Amino acid sequence: MEQVFMENFSIYAKILQEKVDSLNIFLDALKRPNHITHNEREKFVSNPLNAFGLIRRLNQDWPKLQNYTQKPLGLVQLTAMQDIVSAAPESFDMNEKLKAMHRIETTYDLQPKDIAKGLLQRTEFNYKLSFRDCLSLAHHKFEIGEFKRSLLWFQEALKLNADGSFDNMNRLQEMELKGFATAVAKRSIYLSNQALTNETIDNMVNTQLQDAKQMDLEQLISSKLKQWINADSTTPPTDHNLGCRGLFPKKSNLVCRYNSSTNAFLQLAPLKMEEVSRDPYIVMFHEVVSDKEIEEMKGEITEMENGWTSLEDPKEIVSHVYWIRKESSFSKRINQRISDMTGFKLEEFPAIQLANFGVGGYFKPHYDYYTDRLKELDVNNTLGDRIGSIIFYAGEVSQGGQTVFPDLKVVVEPKKGNALFWFNAFDDSSPDPRTLHSVCPVIVGSRWTITKWLHYAPQLFVKPCSPRVLKE
Repeated sequence: MEQVFMENFSIYAKILQEKVDSLNIFLDALKRPNHITHNEREKFVSNPLNAFGLIRRLNQDWPKLQNYTQKPLGLVQLTAMQDIVSAAPESFDMNEKLKAMHRIETTYDLQPKDIAKGLLQRTEFNYKLSFRDCLSLAHHKFEIGEFKRSLLWFQEALKLNADGSFDNMNRLQEMELKGFATAVAKRSIYLSNQALTNETIDNMVNTQLQDAKQMDLEQLISSKLKQWINADSTTPPTDHNLGCRGLFPKKSNLVCRYNSSTNAFLQLAPLKMEEVSRDPYIVMFHEVVSDKEIEEMKGEITEMENGWTSLEDPKEIVSHVYWIRKESSFSKRINQRISDMTGFKLEEFPAIQLANFGVGGYFKPHYDYYTDRLKELDVNNTLGDRIGSIIFYAGEVSQGGQTVFPDLKVVVEPKKGNALFWFNAFDDSSPDPRTLHSVCPVIVGSRWTITKWLHYAPQLFVKPCSPRVLKE
């Protein structure tokens, strides 16, 4: 969309430039000494050639020139640009992307000065944020009460406008800065006297900033953010965050092996299997879905729906999902592979879920077994609880997007082609709370997944209940 917009914008600017060039050519042809006094003007028109040329221009050229200046140009390009703007992301989309950026920054403890220059973790990208990018992030941090981070982002914005002159800023930048200063001033006045009405506060702010220079606006924002940092509570990182940052200790005494025992077929084509945890049981199967199958998967999708963090407000869009409910050659093949990997029967519930987590996409720590949240989502369930989960990683993710089991201190990289399988229940089918898991925000890449939940009822004779074995 942006490329097409810029192409039309460039053509439109060229058309306008041609118009300006034509006007300048005409103005250059009219260059003559200025006649200040009445005598000078009278002398000029006393010459018949000057008088004739003057009358002719006023009668013939200037009306045409006036019509030319008012003639609409580039209507095709203007219409095309309007169509693109009408279909462009809305304020809601912008706010979701600001949340995603904040999620990446705070989860991985990235610093604004590094992000602004294109450094994400230890990888540097050939892209830097602009003045308005940094200012927008600073404003968002202010709105959510992250005053320290807001100040850091504002300082990065000022570095990109180090000359401190509105003359070198475009009108959009000026409006953005004044809008931020207005929000800061409103909060300051409200905190000083919470009995004031919104209308009174608005009037006071307008008076305060009416003649403010750029330096005044910058000083106001910086001083107030520094003042409010003391009230900006800093919370320690969660286990989810520590896992995403790669700070969990490495597990030992785990092995990789070929799995050839789940069913007879695997004796001919064993699967590469890596132990992730023995208790609870979590394993990674390597190279179990091909690039060709992933492209086939994407071809199954008609229209994806928003994936939300929860049913409660405020909701966040964290992914996009699509259910394959109608059996296809792709879903049949994937279900058979899951059966080969797990030994479970899938005939009673063949549906599989496809999901895409874009940049900043994540999922909060949650359980896959039936909590109140899932009972509300699946009120007609007759298949029993979700005793197992399997996730195929089907996208290229170079940074972020890990699956984290915070209570187990386990992190799994979302390597394309692999599949992660674990049990959500103890041997007696009661829920295992240690299987709490989450998804780290995607930093770079597109995290595609194929997910299947394995229910208890169809596995009644495949994996019957048994007394829970208590570990010493």
